[in-house]
Amino acid sequence: MSDEEDEVTTHQCVVCDGQYEEDDLSTNDDGDWICSDCIRTCERCERIGSHQDDWYVVDDYSWCEGCWEDHSWTCRRCDYCYDGDRIGYNTVFGNSWREDWCEHCISDNAHYCDNCDEYTTDDHEGCARCGENEDSSGIIHNYSHKPNPIFHGTNDSNLYMGFELEMELNNTNDFRGAVSLVKPLEEADVCYLKSDGSISGQGFELVTHPHTLYAYEQANDLWNYIERLRTEFNARSWDTDSCGLHVHVSRSAFKSGAHTHRFLSLIYRNPKEMMKLAGRKNSRFARFDDVYKPDDWGIPQMNLRDKVHAGFRTERYSAVNTNNDYTLELRFFRGNMKREGVMTALELCHASVEYTRDLSISDVKLGMLKWEWFADWVEANNGRYPNLYLRMARVPSVTLNTKPLINA
Repeated sequence: MSDEEDEVTTHQCVVCDGQYEEDDLSTNDDGDWICSDCIRTCERCERIGSHQDDWYVVDDYSWCEGCWEDHSWTCRRCDYCYDGDRIGYNTVFGNSWREDWCEHCISDNAHYCDNCDEYTTDDHEGCARCGENEDSSGIIHNYSHKPNPIFHGTNDSNLYMGFELEMELNNTNDFRGAVSLVKPLEEADVCYLKSDGSISGQGFELVTHPHTLYAYEQANDLWNYIERLRTEFNARSWDTDSCGLHVHVSRSAFKSGAHTHRFLSLIYRNPKEMMKLAGRKNSRFARFDDVYKPDDWGIPQMNLRDKVHAGFRTERYSAVNTNNDYTLELRFFRGNMKREGVMTALELCHASVEYTRDLSISDVKLGMLKWEWFADWVEANNGRYPNLYLRMARVPSVTLNTKPLINA
């Protein structure tokens, strides 16, 4: 063997100037060689850099400076840095200042004033913004308020749903009156009201405790309250730009990870029909495209693996948010103040779980996750899903370019 064949090619690390074999080196975006001792990788964008660059800890992950500047925010009270694409903030007012705080700091150190529609500190009497004293009856809780869930109804599959309905009440002279009417429903553990910084102007989010589908059908007091908000207090949700309807489905309703995967596949493989039925386009608050990851050739491919099991770090603002421990959150519905509209969303969630429950691999290969198969199944079960059946018939003629869509 010649001396030339024994020679090993080495390169110089651009950071420490050491000589290393290619197997011990990587290249950064500029094509420079970096050894394994000097390399650092951004855990958000996977950019390759070195320990000499500026790195930041965001949600316990190491981020490059570009990602930190563009996609993070820091709570002004606890100084914890958050991923802005996953966790939002709310502004809290003091006597002479305003700061952006995280949910945890707001929960422990602030309260919501329904008179001025803002968060304010707890270290004073009344509200630091408007000076009003708060009444403990019929209140709007802060965004982080999470009481122990009370389950309504029973079923064999343990399929419970809860919904969050955002609404604006900018054109009412009796905002306090609208809020106070929720008191008997909250005392009966049916629903409660929360603030939401994403709502424009004066408004709130109505949150229900978990119900079965049948329990929702019988929840007349709940529907009467929502109808009064719509007709007497001019509450609006559908015809706004800041309101949505989110439905939480219990994870315990799924019999396996494969069942969860089929459920997610049904939704993500039929985005146009789902969006038409929900009345809402793909948006940054409810993305249908977050499941597409580039393959080895850089071509986007659908990948639902990380969305199946709880605990995976995935996109919160997804069509289906899977970051919650006990529920899957369907976020792609347009807000709706009518009973039939909200029931359509609940029936779609329920039907999607039940339709995919017992599908086999052969069924999936046959194409039964396509919209046409699902629509036929809903038609065959139209007595169980009357609101969904009526609206599904209109899906082919709906356009997403106009707000009326399917009449709410």
